Amino acid sequence: MNTLLHIGILAISLLGFLALALASERYGEHLSGRQPSPRAQLLARIAGWLLLAVALAWGITELNAGIGIAMWLGWLSVAALVLVFSFPKWPWQPPAREKPDRIPRLPAAGTVPVPRVRRVVAALLLVATGSVFAYSLARVEPQLLKRPDAVRGKIGPWEFTLAEAHREAPELMAMDIPFKEFRIRFCETCDLEIRQVLIKVNKPRNERTTGMAFFGARWERKAEIPLPSTINADSELWLTVVGKDGSVHQQAVRLVLVSPSTVEWFNQHKEQ
Repeated sequence: MNTLLHIGILAISLLGFLALALASERYGEHLSGRQPSPRAQLLARIAGWLLLAVALAWGITELNAGIGIAMWLGWLSVAALVLVFSFPKWPWQPPAREKPDRIPRLPAAGTVPVPRVRRVVAALLLVATGSVFAYSLARVEPQLLKRPDAVRGKIGPWEFTLAEAHREAPELMAMDIPFKEFRIRFCETCDLEIRQVLIKVNKPRNERTTGMAFFGARWERKAEIPLPSTINADSELWLTVVGKDGSVHQQAVRLVLVSPSTVEWFNQHKEQ
């Protein structure tokens, strides 16, 4: 996962919450040392919601909607907990209300004051929440075609991004034939000009052996193909793209760049 993405969303969320707190009557004076004007409160409120919206949009853009929203909510929770425990330490504290003197009760021997216990428990909960959330996010796979190992190139006039669906070894299907799933995406304007996309291991001999067709949503097509036993480090994936104007374009991509785990798996099986 992109560490910069997580740090950025947490920082933007903190700034958003600070702006919203500054816009409130209760915490505005607490944060700035004086009561903000109505205009300043309005601007702070707008800025706060905009910052939170930017953090959400960033998460959804870099990841998919489900993971992006979950990550945003998680970092919002962490940011809120950080602010809750930071407010009591803020340098500009509101004046404390005078309370009538009470006769202090002496705690029983060997007991720990209740406020201290609460602070310790709250601090432990904060650390546990952040640790569990960070661990869960670390195990989440980013979008396939936005991973650093995705291969980018150009077929004819169309730019594309190609990646394997799973970075594990090929899956053995019926009769122990290894299969591998790939995903491909073209630029938005390119999609409107493309009729069909096919993929095959090694160069097609003729137009009838161009391989398996990609299917699914045009912005993320997928195809699962059988892998021949002759695969080695020099094997290539051949992409064939048919345009709506009838033009045909082909491009070779080294298999080891798209799926190094597949090449390694075949090498290990040849040594056995």
